[in-house]
Amino acid sequence: MKDREETTTAVSATTPPEDRNKGALTSPSTGGTFSVHKPGEGYATRLGIMVIFMAYVFFAAHRWYYNWVFLRDLIDGFFSAIGLKVLTNWMTESGPTRTIAIVGTVAIVVLGFLLGYYLVYCKRATADFLVKTDGELAKVTWPAVTPWFKPEAKVWGATYVVLIFVAILSLYVFGVDSILKIIAQWAFYGGGA
Repeated sequence: MKDREETTTAVSATTPPEDRNKGALTSPSTGGTFSVHKPGEGYATRLGIMVIFMAYVFFAAHRWYYNWVFLRDLIDGFFSAIGLKVLTNWMTESGPTRTIAIVGTVAIVVLGFLLGYYLVYCKRATADFLVKTDGELAKVTWPAVTPWFKPEAKVWGATYVVLIFVAILSLYVFGVDSILKIIAQWAFYGGGA
């Protein structure tokens, strides 16, 4: 009799199929590969990281556009060494060279954007970290901007100390660098021989 009551309770405690389907439609994590994990949360941090990521992508695309000929020369040298230079003659013409540069640049930008979007917005571990970071940054008490412009504020004096120290340190590093550059020029290129 006791077993019968437990099975009745277990059967009545299950969720009907209609309710299970309703919950699945509203769940934010049921989308495809590029569905946003926790949409609307961590907006500022995610956007900042995406901007930084895209800056690196644009730098890589710029480097590819102007310097991909290094790869062409490497491939050309390899095929020349094995006696098959005829296979790489087309890469030295201006039309294919420009096409490869443009197509490679567009591919780097598109693939970089998709990778950045996936890592920042869709991948669970990264998205959770950025959401938590945004939550922690919301707890920080940021200094007010108005006292910075008043000379009687304590922050103003500390700012002067930092600015003066940075200027002195910059001049020191510049001076040491200039002296070492002169010594290196003299030792390796002009003097001693």
